[in-house]
Amino acid sequence: MTRIKIAYALSIALVLFVLYFGSGYVFFPETQTGGFGLPAMPAAGDPILAVKGVRDIGTALVVLALILFRNVRALGWALLALAFIPFGDMLIVLTHNGSVGAALGIHGATSALMVVISALFLIRPKRNGQ
Repeated sequence: MTRIKIAYALSIALVLFVLYFGSGYVFFPETQTGGFGLPAMPAAGDPILAVKGVRDIGTALVVLALILFRNVRALGWALLALAFIPFGDMLIVLTHNGSVGAALGIHGATSALMVVISALFLIRPKRNGQ
């Protein structure tokens, strides 16, 4: 499997995962409130959970659109830029007495994965003689 095919496979898995939990925040917020990592989450009816879900779904749809258009460079740059979202979530959890495990294991790992996938798309191997 080539580097680009691996990057596409990881991107598709990332899109499906983000669509899954983003939809959960919109449609079933009571099942999602414990997984973010903060010591206190808003109540199940709080609209901020839907806002988070819509943000996650929108992020996944941007990545999906770039996958469908097969624009490797744009997808790599978009993933790199969008990696700021889970990185920011990690910082929010860490600075608000949240779970260090959730901050690093969920948000930090997601951000790191996005950076790795973007590198797979963006790094061009050296050509012989150049």
